[in-house]
Order: sequence, then structure tokens, then C-alpha cells
Amino acid sequence: MKPIVEKPSPTAAAEPVVCEMVRGDDFGCVLHHHPECEITLVLKGGTERLVGDQTTPLLPGDLVFLGPNVPHDYRNQPGSGTPAAPVEAIVVQFLPQLPGLEDWLHHSSMLPTRRLFKRASQGLEVTGITRLTATRMIRQMREVQGMKRVILLLQLLDLLANSEDLQEICPSLSTQPRTGSTDRIGKVCEHLTNHLAEPFYVADLAAMAGLGRSAFSRLFKNSTGRTVPEYVNELRIARASQMLAETDLTVSQIAYDCGFVSPAHFQRQFKELRQCAPLAYRKRDRQPS
Repeated sequence: MKPIVEKPSPTAAAEPVVCEMVRGDDFGCVLHHHPECEITLVLKGGTERLVGDQTTPLLPGDLVFLGPNVPHDYRNQPGSGTPAAPVEAIVVQFLPQLPGLEDWLHHSSMLPTRRLFKRASQGLEVTGITRLTATRMIRQMREVQGMKRVILLLQLLDLLANSEDLQEICPSLSTQPRTGSTDRIGKVCEHLTNHLAEPFYVADLAAMAGLGRSAFSRLFKNSTGRTVPEYVNELRIARASQMLAETDLTVSQIAYDCGFVSPAHFQRQFKELRQCAPLAYRKRDRQPS
């Protein structure tokens, strides 16, 4: 299923920070993306959330921070012969160019917040004590407007930026090396993305970066958080997931188009990362919200 572009909320014309309560039989959305950052707190109901190509069962209290244009969907699938329970959630949306925030982020003391926005491009699940504190702040945002809501948002962002209770949801959404990595690693990442169907050799990539093999491997791991084989495998599985959702190509065709040596190898790698077989993933993704 290809994500659609969501129209801005009518409230956005009057409020720099939109904070809305969602109630009903479902979340009222399909797989979509938008230029706003989004924080979603699920209070009750719902069966699963999709962020990029990652599907996760929903539980009450689920709290996620998404950067701009991250594809996502919240679903409430009925059970076998039973209707789905009603849902309730608070959704906060704001543009990353929040007045004043963009200029402030250039100061050195704002490095944790810059990192937070960078990580949010992969989707972030908030857990632990941080989730409890953030939940109280989000509930307060429902009760205020204007500058008071902006202040609460800034306090919330500061809390998240300095917390260790955040987990990336979909690393494959971030195909660029981390902030502070060199251009040579970015060049290699771009090459890998554009030539996924081809075999790769670390020695050739190191030469492309102008480094020895050992130095290149260390720099690549430091920049991306993954070894070259891990990085390529995640990219290939991400592309395969998209092809399963958006095309009717066979599993074998997709395996070879994404650079896997055989359909059997593809099936093993896909199941390890997605916890389901490719055809089961296709069927699940194409179910209506």
C-alpha cells in the first residue's frame, strides 16, 4: 500500500501546535505521511501501528514521536467474529520550522535536540519513566492553547532529547549516515542504495571512500550504527517490503531484484527482520484499515 500525503488539520491555521483527541471505531487514517512532526499517545483501543515497514501490536499507553514525512498508519482490526474496541488517542502535530525553534537549534547547547529530530526520521517509541512523564505533559497540552501549548511542547522535546528511554522503530527509513559522519560515507551509502541488486565487496567500497578496508569498516559502523552487510541487508529488506506492498511481483522476482542470491535466502532474511514470511507480509499490508 503506497502512503498518501495527508492534508493539514484545519486547526493548524490557528495553532502552531495542533493537539487533538481521536475517538471512534478507528483512528480515521490510512497509510500516509505529512510534513509535520507527530507525537501520538494511544490511550485505549487499536490493534497495530505501522511505521515505515514495521508493524507493531498496539497496547494502551503506546507513545511514538515521528519526524516529517515518515509513512505511518494506526489500525483497529476487528477480531474473528467480534467488533474492534473503540479507540482513543491524543495526536500532537507541529512543523519542524516552529517559529524560533529553527534558529535556536543552531546553538551548541541544543545538540541533544538536533539529534532527537534526526532520530525521529526513523520513528521513536518512548518507553519507561520518560513515557509516564511525557504522557502527563501531553494530557496537559489538551487543556491549553497558544503560547502555553508551545511552552509545553518545548519542555516535552527537551525531556525526550535527554532521555535514554527512546527506541528507533524503523532504522531502514534512515538511509543517510548519522550527523557528523564524513561525505565519503554518504557517497558509499548513496551508491549502495542505487545498486542494491548488485553484489558488493567491502574492499571496493573502501576504495571508493579512499580508505583502507579496516579503517573504512570502522568509520562505516560509527557513521551508520551497522556493519556494511547489516546495512545492505536492511536496505534490501526495506525495498522488498515496499515491492511486496505496491506490486504483484512474485517472491522470487522480488528476491533477485533486491540483490538476494536466492529466494530461499531472501525468505530467511525477511522472516528474521519482519517476523513473518513475505507473502504473509503482503497479505497483512493489503488488509483495509
